[in-house]
Amino acid sequence: MKADSLRISKVFSTGGDVHYFLPHFQREYAWDKSNWQTLLKDVISIYDEYDNNNEPEHFMGALMVINDGTRKGTVPAFKLVDGQQRLTTISLVLCALGRLVKDSQPNLYKKTQRLLINHDEDGPLFFKVLPTTKYGDRDAYMAIVQGKIPSNQTESRIPLAFEFFYKELGHRINQGILDPERFFIVLTNCLQVVFIDLDQRERPYEIFESLNSKGKPLSQADLVRNYIAMRLPEPTQEKVFGEYWSDIENLLQEKRTVGRSRLGELTAFLRHYLAFRSGVLCNEEHVYARFRDRIEKEFVSSELFVAEIATLKRFAEYYNSLLRPHHESDASIRTALTRLYKLETSTAYPFLLAVYDAGYEGKISREDFLEGLQILENYIVRRYLAGEQTNYLNKMFPTLWPEIKHTKDNFVDALKKLLISKNYPSDNRLRKTVSTLQLYDGRSQSRAKVCLILEGVNRYLSTGTGGHTVLDGDPTIEHIMPQSTDSDKVWQKELGVSWEDTFHEYLNTMGNLTLVTQEWNSSLSNGPFNQKKQRLANHALRLNSNYFGRDIQHWDEAAIQKRADFITEKILEIWPSFGELPVIEGLSNQKPTALVILGETLDAKSWQDIAYHVADCLIKLAENFDEIATQLPAYFSRQPRPRSRELPNGWWLTGSLSIPRVKNLCNQLSTVGVSEEEWYVVFD
Repeated sequence: MKADSLRISKVFSTGGDVHYFLPHFQREYAWDKSNWQTLLKDVISIYDEYDNNNEPEHFMGALMVINDGTRKGTVPAFKLVDGQQRLTTISLVLCALGRLVKDSQPNLYKKTQRLLINHDEDGPLFFKVLPTTKYGDRDAYMAIVQGKIPSNQTESRIPLAFEFFYKELGHRINQGILDPERFFIVLTNCLQVVFIDLDQRERPYEIFESLNSKGKPLSQADLVRNYIAMRLPEPTQEKVFGEYWSDIENLLQEKRTVGRSRLGELTAFLRHYLAFRSGVLCNEEHVYARFRDRIEKEFVSSELFVAEIATLKRFAEYYNSLLRPHHESDASIRTALTRLYKLETSTAYPFLLAVYDAGYEGKISREDFLEGLQILENYIVRRYLAGEQTNYLNKMFPTLWPEIKHTKDNFVDALKKLLISKNYPSDNRLRKTVSTLQLYDGRSQSRAKVCLILEGVNRYLSTGTGGHTVLDGDPTIEHIMPQSTDSDKVWQKELGVSWEDTFHEYLNTMGNLTLVTQEWNSSLSNGPFNQKKQRLANHALRLNSNYFGRDIQHWDEAAIQKRADFITEKILEIWPSFGELPVIEGLSNQKPTALVILGETLDAKSWQDIAYHVADCLIKLAENFDEIATQLPAYFSRQPRPRSRELPNGWWLTGSLSIPRVKNLCNQLSTVGVSEEEWYVVFD
């Protein structure tokens, strides 16, 4: 390895020919406005210090390259391993400056051109810097350098960067606060980089991993891409990236995210693929390391490695269908996948990848695959309605497929039996939780889940009629008891003496929610119950007309619970239990004697004591307890309510909480880093 400190002018061969091209592993141009502003601010600060007797130096980081010989015998070519974001951006600054002075200062324009293009060359060699083809970067860059307008259909950020610098520099030049010639000198003579020239025989990916350059940090997928390219010889790189990896990146784009993790699609896919292979979902920050470890251990030869990348492409196609079910050609499977997507089943992706591959390989039939998806929906819906947290599923799903393979039962029977043993909620448990569970929190994810369940109930109510009604617009969640009753005397009277408790405990529960269009939602608004009831009784959805056509005098706690019971029974028919473990059933009715949490045993005489201990733990561990409490108005309040209990920090804990409500509160412990394995209730 050879390292030198070079000025930007020297990087561009001081006007002579040079060609930098990006290897396959390099990501797209990723800098955004904050990065552009930082660079411009740095250059302007140097500009302000510069004079003929003082040329301040500014270090920009490292450019790591591999000398790739010459092109046409005269043009030095370098594979740009690290530093493409800076080098591309500097080129765009030069291009913007040149465009601004082309007519007024033609000599300066020529100087900028000599640092951007190789005048005597054509094709790719015409450009000193050649970005990747990802997201249209190369086409956009070449158009700008040649003075053309890039396609308005491009996904590239390069046109945005050029427009930013063109506007910012133009404003300063027009205001007379920036001299173009002096700015050019500062840009090319004061900015410096460490130019690292690697030998082809070195293992550059190991150096690449350790670099901490200024700019956007590399994602786990970026590191994997680099590792793949650097581990393969050049001819094999062309094959792997041309036939496999480019397709993977086109399918799963890192700028889009997956589930609550908010990981980029490609990183999330690699994480779930590794979980499918190993049975363990690794830390988000360890995806690259686990990928590298697996390859180094199991795929020593290039042939095996290439075969594994080909397998990755196949699984990426499965993953794409999980994220975008409309890509699935089978209509029934497409519908099932769409429903699972609405239920936020990303935790199940390691298992679903295995099932998809088994179906593709003919190890399970299409019918079994489809039934497996429906069983999974049943499991997810029932856990959701029981208020179960999803962190348990992160450990459970990666091991589910190996467990199925080791049974003698067929796929469908094995799946049911195993899921029954994995915290599968019983009918009795759902009857206790649905009426009090706070289902709707205003987020699009919770809206999608509630809509799916209520739409299922509406369709079920039309069973045997030969059809079912649907809304003539997108569904919205209508709160029958409105979301604001503080100053509404009519609704306070409707709810009864304990109207405040009823409001906080039942506002976002199933019994108080229904489906209408936005137009209906706005017209119903906070209207009194007798008006809402009359309109809903005449609504097209059977979900509304069947129930609100009944004789309902008031909409109070009893009425809300009664409707929740009605919907719950329909839910149990739509998503029926496929079994339960009697030994687990009945724990809800046992009397607790203690809560063991983080190794400490806290005495308890009732479920209310358990709730108090959990609330106290949340106070001690959460930096944002006020925010947590505000989001759980059914549990916490600033002012005392009937039977409430004061907490050490001045908040009040709702009294007389039902057992399912206490268990739901216990699940909040995961939000402060207490896993399900670190607490449990002791019974007498």
